[in-house]
Amino acid sequence: MRKTVIGMTITSLVLTSALLAGCGKGDQQAAAPVAKTVPVEVMTAQKGTLDKGRVLTGTAQPLQQVNVVPKVSAKVTSIQVKVGQKVSAGEVLFRLDDKDLRNSVAQAQQNVALTRATFAQAQLQQQTGVNSAQTGVNQANSGLSQATAAYEQATNSLAQAAAGITRAQQAYSDAKTNVDRTTMLFQQGAVTKQNLEQAQTQLKNAEIALKEAQIAKQNADASRRSAEQSRKNAQSSMQTAQNQVSNAKRGEAIEVSREQLNQSELNLQIAQDNLNNAVVTAPISGTIGTINGEIGDFSSPQSPFMILANLETAKAVINVPENMINLFAMGQPVNIEIPSVKLQRSGKVASISPINQQSKGYPVTIEIPNQDGKIKGGMILQVSVLTPDTKQGIVVPTAALLSADGKSYVYVAQGDKPVRKNITIVEQNSDQSLVNGLAAGDRVVVKGQSLVSDDAKLSIKKSQ
Repeated sequence: MRKTVIGMTITSLVLTSALLAGCGKGDQQAAAPVAKTVPVEVMTAQKGTLDKGRVLTGTAQPLQQVNVVPKVSAKVTSIQVKVGQKVSAGEVLFRLDDKDLRNSVAQAQQNVALTRATFAQAQLQQQTGVNSAQTGVNQANSGLSQATAAYEQATNSLAQAAAGITRAQQAYSDAKTNVDRTTMLFQQGAVTKQNLEQAQTQLKNAEIALKEAQIAKQNADASRRSAEQSRKNAQSSMQTAQNQVSNAKRGEAIEVSREQLNQSELNLQIAQDNLNNAVVTAPISGTIGTINGEIGDFSSPQSPFMILANLETAKAVINVPENMINLFAMGQPVNIEIPSVKLQRSGKVASISPINQQSKGYPVTIEIPNQDGKIKGGMILQVSVLTPDTKQGIVVPTAALLSADGKSYVYVAQGDKPVRKNITIVEQNSDQSLVNGLAAGDRVVVKGQSLVSDDAKLSIKKSQ
């Protein structure tokens, strides 16, 4: 009986142990270890130096600052922006009363319509004059053709008359010779008196024919001279008619009308531009710095109604003494500090003047990124330029450094995971350390790092 109890007891213990073991294993699977979450602050590592180098003071200015003035004078009817508002180039800033400007456009349009009608009438008159002058040319050309034909005919008649004189002279000469021979023969009794009278009659007829031929030549010559004069007159008429065509085509009246039309169209364009200028837009992208008036005020081109500043990039002009000017180079990065707002930035040398103006130093322009708008115009800033022997590297707060086994390290946040990075300290002071082993842009844990372990989860409360 006692064995049984013992056996039962042993069996019960085994079963109980098995159950307890199974329950413990299940609890371990259900409750996996949870990573510890540590609240921290991080700072972006930047290249720099512990030595500020040589420090010069300047004043922050906008990279661009534009006085916004209207191109026309009128009363302000609406203002679309406020001081401090960012605007894009071309965005409407304010509007002016455009009633008078619209009336000017309407009047200019009417003038254009009138001058166009006048120009069209002048064109019609010109074409009519050209057609009339061309008709005169055609008539003069016909008269010239007739005069030329008459001249040619008179020339031919003169040639024929000259030939007739030649023939008549020859006939007269022959008749005279025949009379002389017949007279001698008659005296010798070789011919009859009738023969002599017949020869004398022939001479008389030849003499009459010669005179008639001479008269005919004189008439033909007179006819040719008359025809030549008629031809000259026809040529002159032709030239006059052609000049009339040229004058009609050129037309001083139409040129005057054309100039009047051009002037009226120009006046319309000016009036339209003035109307468009009643809407004043931003000439550049930037921030409204000043509004010098209210709705209902009169605005004119003589004074700026607004001041627009581009502070996306700020600039500072510092006067550098001659013993420091060679420390600067175009495109060189420089450290910028604005003590009033405890702000540090990296700037870049944009220009270096080679002229020492009024012995105040050489003007050097520094451009400073300002996308967050923390730099305001007029802020006093300090520009640090390094000397050639200045040590440079990654600068982190000294308080961020940890050490173990004689080695220094920091934690870098990668997402919510901490990554331990060993570093080498180059230089150090109570506030900052110049180190190797980090890269610019690393997010270094600067607060709460003493609570961080390799398997911790980071909860970033603040990032600098």
